[in-house]
Amino acid sequence: MKHLILLLVVLLNAIAASAACTPDDYDRRQAENYMREAEYYRKKADSYRREADYYMKKAESYQREAAYYTRRGDADRAKYYLRQADRAMDNYKTQMRYAKNADEKAADYLRRASDRLRR
Repeated sequence: MKHLILLLVVLLNAIAASAACTPDDYDRRQAENYMREAEYYRKKADSYRREADYYMKKAESYQREAAYYTRRGDADRAKYYLRQADRAMDNYKTQMRYAKNADEKAADYLRRASDRLRR
């Protein structure tokens, strides 16, 4: 008899839990999770863009230094600063590529959230 009552209580709890977690509630929670992921990737993209701006400023600075040393006739030092400027530009392009990828992921997660909310 105790086992039957225990089984009945467990069964009623399972039914109550499944009713509390309806598919609509599940879709809403999934949409919220997707929106959080989208916000995370949006912030990552902003961070990558800030870092790209830093590298762009560094490249400009190195180019100014290279021009200065070219005018002074110090070709070796000018070449050094031109190489540094090239590296900074490569880093800039890399960060912008990362930002683009993060933006695409954020857009994808927003689409997923929208799809979940339409259900």
